Amino acid sequence: MMAAAALVVCGVTAFYTHRAAHGRTAQERAAYAIGEKAGEEAPAGAELPTDADLNMMAQKYFKQQGSGEQQSWDLAFENGYADGFNKTHHRE
Repeated sequence: MMAAAALVVCGVTAFYTHRAAHGRTAQERAAYAIGEKAGEEAPAGAELPTDADLNMMAQKYFKQQGSGEQQSWDLAFENGYADGFNKTHHRE
């Protein structure tokens, strides 16, 4: 019985830890998803943009957003873009 309880607790913890890796709020997770898609759609042969360039891209995407944490959205977008870019642009 204790083993089953421990398994459930570990499973729930892993689920929420993985979910939080892409943002804690729904808005942050959406920004991550947008960034990830943009990174996957980067042209072949492109290089990963610098942090400053990613920040500028994020600000363009979320310029119209008026409420919430702009910095959190930008960071989530940047992380998503980098992850999406690295998925489709394998480095040797």
